[in-house]
Formats: sequence, C-alpha cells, structure tokens
Amino acid sequence: MIVASEHQAKLRQKEIQEIDKKASKEHEEAKKNSNFTQTYPKGWQRIRELVRDKQGAAAIGLYSFFAEHIDPTCGAVVCDQQFLANQMGVSTRTIRRW
Repeated sequence: MIVASEHQAKLRQKEIQEIDKKASKEHEEAKKNSNFTQTYPKGWQRIRELVRDKQGAAAIGLYSFFAEHIDPTCGAVVCDQQFLANQMGVSTRTIRRW
C-alpha cells in the first residue's frame, strides 16, 4: 500500500496495530481451549482405580464434576460439601466417603 502523506502513514500504522492486537487476542482465546477438558495419564489411572470397586465407581461422577469445573488458571475447584451433595444427589456423608 502506498501512503501519500504523513497523516495517511499514521492512519495506516494505527490500522496495522489494531489488526495485530485483534490477531493476538484471537490467538490467546484459541489457546484457552474453552469447552475442552484434558485428561492426563494419571487422571486415566485414577478413573481405572475408581471403577474397580462399587464405592469408587459411584465416585466417578464426583471426579468428573471436578474435571468439568476446574479453574484452568489455578487447577482448583472450590465449593462446599453440601453443594457437591446437592449436585450429585447424595448426602454430605457420601461426599466425605468418596
């Protein structure tokens, strides 16, 4: 693109900066993997361990709840036992056993 004046050059430079800013933002969003949960080998190992017994098989729902709601910035899920019990349809005692 040919720019004829200093003013046009500044406008074009600003336009290029906006394009770069937008591309950078899109790149950062793409890196976040929204609506995606990754399971590492240790996670699969834990699932296999839970499946082995009746109590553990029931806890898979809780394990998957944690995986679904984990905060990707810090790797944590913060909620109380009563909330978990309500979500899983069990008592708080069951949550503690799991």
